[in-house]
Amino acid sequence: MNLLFVFADQWRGGALGYAKEDPVKTPNMDKFCGESTYCDHTFSTFPVCSPHRASLMTGKYPLSAGFFTNCKKGLSLRLKDEEICVGQVLKKSGYETAYIGKWHLDEPEQNICEFPKSGARDWDAYTPAGVRRHGFDYWYSYGTYDMHLSPHYWHDSDEMIKVNKWSPEHETDKAIEYLSKIRDKSKPFAMYISWNPPHSVYSEVPDEYLKLYDDVELKENVIFESIHHHTGENAAMSKEELRLTTKQYYAAISGLDKQFGRLMGFLKENNLYEDTLVILSADHGDMMGSHGLMGKHVWYEESIKIPFVLHVPGNNNKRCYTCIGSQDMMPTVLGLLGCSIPDTVEGEDCSKFIKGAEDRNRVSFIMACPGRADFVEKFKKAGKDPAEFGWRGVRTQEYTYVMELGYDVISNPKRYLYDIKNDPQQKTTLDLEKKENKKLAKKMEEEVIKWMERQNDGFLKNWNSKL
Repeated sequence: MNLLFVFADQWRGGALGYAKEDPVKTPNMDKFCGESTYCDHTFSTFPVCSPHRASLMTGKYPLSAGFFTNCKKGLSLRLKDEEICVGQVLKKSGYETAYIGKWHLDEPEQNICEFPKSGARDWDAYTPAGVRRHGFDYWYSYGTYDMHLSPHYWHDSDEMIKVNKWSPEHETDKAIEYLSKIRDKSKPFAMYISWNPPHSVYSEVPDEYLKLYDDVELKENVIFESIHHHTGENAAMSKEELRLTTKQYYAAISGLDKQFGRLMGFLKENNLYEDTLVILSADHGDMMGSHGLMGKHVWYEESIKIPFVLHVPGNNNKRCYTCIGSQDMMPTVLGLLGCSIPDTVEGEDCSKFIKGAEDRNRVSFIMACPGRADFVEKFKKAGKDPAEFGWRGVRTQEYTYVMELGYDVISNPKRYLYDIKNDPQQKTTLDLEKKENKKLAKKMEEEVIKWMERQNDGFLKNWNSKL
């Protein structure tokens, strides 16, 4: 069986027509959801690009893989050479492996050289052939670069390839080219495609998709006064500016839908669809003004809940309610393909849930750390490790519970408990002074503490608050 794993950046689970939450038009993806296993309790363990991607590739929790923030300029942070990743396992199992699109798991080249030969700037990086590609043979990728209408890539040299086409469309072109002309057709293929949109810059989207949303309206829980990021950056905009940004966000998703339709059309036309495990997902969501916030990095559903839809030949048209996290994706892929799972993996092979079993009690742990460069500097000057702060939590089928130390060296412990079943937009936190809520919070906190102990998470030594 082949593998095609397609994932977008900053695409929240509700922004899919099949989810019946956001008013987004995704006919091709909706059709795919209807003939696949649709998982509606899948969460980004650490709702930031690089930490999720590290888990996606290694099957480890983000901190275990060394990620407490993005790979960014000024930080010596990348996926370690010794990590055993899904690409390496698939290659060893006889697959032709390919990676197309955004990688964002390598250290920015400007950390090493002010003017690298590749032309990479800021957080971007050319990943050379060899161990740093972690088992992916065909490579058409870049580190991170958000000019979606004028993207660039690197193949097998550090010569930058500049393109004048919307990045998801070009990447889909390259994927179809690889599948039809380049791969060794005597072997099964395993391809990961990483689309950057609907990640900001939001305006970087073709006009043809914008026309679909001339009458877009903001969601009920959007607050446009004093919009900001959870980590503090100002993102202020007027109601009309936010409406335009939302229109652009939805438009990008409709653009992805068209490209996804092209991929599915190719597989079906070439008799590959029923011999291919196809997975559609994302690395995290985007608040889009909900709760007055933009971006990710926070525990609300718009940030942590992501699409996870799997077409498993011969086993489809199902709905999975079991909680699944980022670190579960790698072992689940391997389990569905019948490949061995490395001992280094911390996630769980959830293939039994994809095939119809359910576990109402299974949970997804969620977390984030102070990853902004100025925060990192502030903590280091104070002799503190920023990876030991931020927030930790757990998502069950019905509740979200969060323990927060914040982004200051002087921590101010806070707790939040949300009844997602009865309050899906998380408009209120449950009163922890009430006996039944306190009992539930205490039980969930014990689960988070056990998880942190297993992870040897330094957050725990700073959490001195008692319920």
